[in-house]
Amino acid sequence: MLISLFKRSLDYGRKSGALAPLFPVRTLTAFIMALPTSGNAVDMRVAAEIMHFDYEETDTLGNTLNQETGYLPGLSLAASHPYRSTFNTLEFSIYDGQVDYDGRTQSGQPHQTTTEQSILRLLYRLSWSPQGTKGALYGKIYWQQWDRDIQPANSVLGLFERYRWWTLEAGVQVPFIKDKRRNLLFEFGALATTNGTIMIDLADLGFGSPTLDLGDDYGFSGKLKYEVLHSSNSSFQFGLQFRRWEFGRSNSKTVSDGSTSIVITEPDSTSMQTTLSAGYRYRF
Repeated sequence: MLISLFKRSLDYGRKSGALAPLFPVRTLTAFIMALPTSGNAVDMRVAAEIMHFDYEETDTLGNTLNQETGYLPGLSLAASHPYRSTFNTLEFSIYDGQVDYDGRTQSGQPHQTTTEQSILRLLYRLSWSPQGTKGALYGKIYWQQWDRDIQPANSVLGLFERYRWWTLEAGVQVPFIKDKRRNLLFEFGALATTNGTIMIDLADLGFGSPTLDLGDDYGFSGKLKYEVLHSSNSSFQFGLQFRRWEFGRSNSKTVSDGSTSIVITEPDSTSMQTTLSAGYRYRF
């Protein structure tokens, strides 16, 4: 499943005229490389994850237009480096799978199908622990790409969409248990989505692949993390995270196939993602 994601991501990239997220990767990687070093060790972490995916679109009155729910397996890789009282982390996550779609057609008829989902996330995190405390303050910036491929069913055509956006998050980390062998931490943060776009592939209908600007909005995140020491330089890590955010209604755009013109708009939406992870950390 995860291997197929890389192939599908390339296929989608060719389909939409944009390959892998090279600009965000280069931007955040260059930022990390520019950070001062102190000769301290580097932590590498790999984790298997399972995400409960819940996405809902609503009209201007708050009525549900469609909802997608299901489970997506994932994989995350992270590198962390301490510097004085701060901790810098660069993380890449990837999820892929199929979820259930329950909505309506343009004519208002009930419609059920499935949606192929691919999610890429590149994240940078900076945490700071004030001297003499066990807690920490943190900030995150992450770039995400979500490929949403609604499958054809019941004589209704499918639809491919690609979402891209940035998220800014800030919060606190509070330890419940923190000793030489175990750590149990809770994080809570507020987040804001910004610079979001959606590409809608209407090429097969003759309307091209227009892009709309998603409305900026807010959300929150909470995470429970447990770590148990395996050896002097390795540990097992487990996590349970919940994220919720919204996108505001997009701008409207008129597109034409040469003879017919239509107006397209992306409605308000709410995303909720609950992710369970199990990983292994090694310190070099």
